[in-house]
Amino acid sequence: MNVVNRNFQFVCVVAAITPLMAAFVSASPKQNVSKAASGRLDLLPNNIQLNGSLAVQRLIVTATTPAGIQSDATAAVKYSVANPKIASISPDGLLQPKSNGSTTVTATIGARTSHATVKVIGMETPISYSFVNDVVPIFARVGCSMGTCHGAQQGKGGFRLSLRGYAPEIDYISITRQLGGRRISREAPEKSLFLRKPLMEVAHRGGKVLTKGTRDYNTLLGWIRQGTPGPTGKEPTIARLRLLPGDREMNPGEKQRLLVSAEFTDGHIEDVTHHAMFGTNDPAVATVDENGVVTQVRAGETAITAKYMSSLAAARFLTPYVSKIDPVVYRNRNNFVDDHVLAKLKQLHLDPSPLCTDEEFLRRAYIDAIGTLPTADEAAKFLDDRTPDRREKLIDSLLEMPEFGQVWALKFGDLFVLRKEYMHRKYAMLYQQWLAEQFNANKGWDRVATEILTATGDLSTNHAGYFWISRSPQKPNEGTWIRHPENTAEMAATVFLGNRMQCAKCHNHPTEKFTQNDYYHFTALFQQVIGGGTVDEGVPSLLKATASGDVRQPRTGELMAPQPLDRADLKFGKDEDRRIKLALWMVAQDDFARNIVNRFWYRCFGSGIIDPVDDIRSTNPAKNEPLMDALCKDLREHHFDLKYLLKTIMISRTYQSSSVATRTNAIDTKLFSHYMARRLGAEELADAVCQATGVPDQFPGMAIGTRAIELADTEIPSIMLDTFGRPTRVQPLESERTCSPAISQALAMLNSELVQQKIKSGDCVLRDLMKNNKTDEQIIEYLFLSTISRRPRKAELDAMLSLVKGSPKRDEALQDVLWAVLNSKEFIFQH
Repeated sequence: MNVVNRNFQFVCVVAAITPLMAAFVSASPKQNVSKAASGRLDLLPNNIQLNGSLAVQRLIVTATTPAGIQSDATAAVKYSVANPKIASISPDGLLQPKSNGSTTVTATIGARTSHATVKVIGMETPISYSFVNDVVPIFARVGCSMGTCHGAQQGKGGFRLSLRGYAPEIDYISITRQLGGRRISREAPEKSLFLRKPLMEVAHRGGKVLTKGTRDYNTLLGWIRQGTPGPTGKEPTIARLRLLPGDREMNPGEKQRLLVSAEFTDGHIEDVTHHAMFGTNDPAVATVDENGVVTQVRAGETAITAKYMSSLAAARFLTPYVSKIDPVVYRNRNNFVDDHVLAKLKQLHLDPSPLCTDEEFLRRAYIDAIGTLPTADEAAKFLDDRTPDRREKLIDSLLEMPEFGQVWALKFGDLFVLRKEYMHRKYAMLYQQWLAEQFNANKGWDRVATEILTATGDLSTNHAGYFWISRSPQKPNEGTWIRHPENTAEMAATVFLGNRMQCAKCHNHPTEKFTQNDYYHFTALFQQVIGGGTVDEGVPSLLKATASGDVRQPRTGELMAPQPLDRADLKFGKDEDRRIKLALWMVAQDDFARNIVNRFWYRCFGSGIIDPVDDIRSTNPAKNEPLMDALCKDLREHHFDLKYLLKTIMISRTYQSSSVATRTNAIDTKLFSHYMARRLGAEELADAVCQATGVPDQFPGMAIGTRAIELADTEIPSIMLDTFGRPTRVQPLESERTCSPAISQALAMLNSELVQQKIKSGDCVLRDLMKNNKTDEQIIEYLFLSTISRRPRKAELDAMLSLVKGSPKRDEALQDVLWAVLNSKEFIFQH
């Protein structure tokens, strides 16, 4: 089809990326720095406190030209200290204390200067090394406690450390007690095997990772000389981690030094750059080395992250594309969604695609809102409507259809892992039907989540309680199918907050702030729930929360008090149902709003504002943070009205943009400059085939006419659904569902007996059309409207009329027409 070819030309634009990339502006950093001689210098940090003789502070300097262009000038400045008796500074900007007092450090380029105050305290305090805050971070930085080395489950070479130092008490025993304590020599600390191996003075499979005289070496040696003091449990922890200089706009090839600053709970601030671990979310856009030097590779935007101990920080780095865009294109907006999308596109010099056609919008809106194609009559009515507000009226009408709730019940049925293996089919159906009722009644999402989390009493009248039911894994010694609290906690965190906390069950989370203790504190909030009443093959008739609900940390044996993931003290009474305060805490979290906004956005665009859609964490920031913040604020102001949220997205010009990429935005796959075409979901495609042919599917054990989006059990057999990516519902993750095209799917549509039988069936819509004496032209128009939601173009109509008239069997020719349309990209894809 001509429209399909036009709509999917963006695939071919990839070939044009290379010459476009070659055209990027690559201004020399040296040029920017030299121009800054007439601009401004900013020295960071500008208020420094050095606590004790071992304290150090790196400095970075940003030069800003009169035109507002920033660059890293750290290597070009000259430093001086007003009182060199107080502190000294190296040529590369490393500040060290010499005596208590205050002074000023100055950075100079030409006639421009910038100053920072320096205060030195605690020089009289004896040096004291902390195993947790001084020694353990060295293991992580040099790689000893990583999963590929001694942090592996079985360790390496008979020496095992906790992964990234999540259990310092275990690491301390491994270092100082195992092998009869032979890793440490207190008589001759510098001869300790603990030092000689990483120095490669003794054979070490991991190679040389330590050098004599360095800060790390001196710290480890000093710790041994002090008698290897162990963890006390009273060490200050990190209250805040900052990544300086923050967000930056750079040119390809430009570099930027980073500084990582940690503020501890005892109030002191420490430069931890040396022990931070850096990462990039997109190395094709920007890379970062182990010393925290960022190199911008090409145009685009990415997040650079820094991790120190259990804390994380992130900053954005971007380079605009080289494009000349008419500013008028950034004025085309329908609501605040467009304001934020257009602002980001303008920042990166990308233009938005023009508005999609009414035919495209009609089909797009039906599928996204209700997972169903418009009928031929519905399509014709909309396409013939010339009123200016026809698109908004269509959205309003779709949101009042029962299929709206069915689609979202199906989505959350996936996330709540509803399947016969875990729950009787009848209970899965009751739960999914209850979800559909809540969505159609437009009950606020905060209220729905609260009812689920706090469900109590008779399950026959409170179907929200089926959230807690699962045949496997079960709560130990329960006797009824109450899901294990650990799995319920993980599911609640993922489904309601988008937080994947599973990794913290065994060790501190590698990419998030959650510790292993956080995991079990959170689990304790779900520990009280038990079943009661009569039991139907394992399923209780009642839910209740008991007074007991203790959880022990399996590694330490410590009793874990119930506590949410942000470690807030909710102050529970002895017999109080913890879930009440848990629900209040959860719906108040930023991630609660971000999660549901992100899921609805993903539904409309096939890509979240945060990707993956259910992986919300500090090291995975939103592609457009102002957009996410605005949508969350608006949703809270409208009491978590999900129909309002969906309408807000669908009414935007961003949603209504064409899937045809422009010359400048073809490279964009992240910032919603154009609508990204994607294949229909398994249930949507199966239902579309049934609706287009007029022949329903027959699912085992289900009534004739049951649609795929109504199924509450993925174990109901369906080759069609499995072929097109129906999730298995084993994990509460969106990633279980796939909409990626595959050869098996093409073959299923081309050669499947199921599709052929529907087309040839005596119940096929073609039979009724021919019986009602419809002309060939009327039948072809009907088939187009009922499948791809538009009338055929003249060339298409002429070709098909010629095919039918030239065939000896009219019915077979019309079947071929239907088969051809069903196998077109325009039918199979959402565009």
